[in-house]
Amino acid sequence: MLSESDKARWEKMRSLLNRVRYPVLTEWNSMEDQAAAIRYGLQTEKFTAYEFLLLSSDDELKKSILETLVRSASTAHSSIYKNRAVIKLMPRRWVIKHIEPIVNQILTDETDPYLKTEPDEYYRRFAELYDELDDGLLERLLDRAAQHDDPDVKEVAEDFRER
Repeated sequence: MLSESDKARWEKMRSLLNRVRYPVLTEWNSMEDQAAAIRYGLQTEKFTAYEFLLLSSDDELKKSILETLVRSASTAHSSIYKNRAVIKLMPRRWVIKHIEPIVNQILTDETDPYLKTEPDEYYRRFAELYDELDDGLLERLLDRAAQHDDPDVKEVAEDFRER
């Protein structure tokens, strides 16, 4: 049972949030280029950028930054669950159709030094994302991981197939 003091705190938090929501959304809706603002936010303050994306019902905005979102989903960070939540809010069929080429491009980027030293990190993060999106995407990624030269990448395939 919620205590009376916690009920009062809840009401205070709800009231504070409602007071700031309108002016914040007014500023957001006044922006000339929301996609550019989100890209900037994802570089400077991920948490805030993801909050706006989670509040937004604009699928076209989210679609326009899918590559940015997928790149951010490739490595662990404190906002990875919010990142995945934004991707999962997008139209599922559209995401499934468009995400794999982006992931493939990332996994073959020979200029990425981190990919050269820690490829299993990328495969594991993408496997986690695909596991939440689509079995076909996941199976194709795991097939690819199983054929990889790096034993740590092969382990990703083993780990996900043992579930």
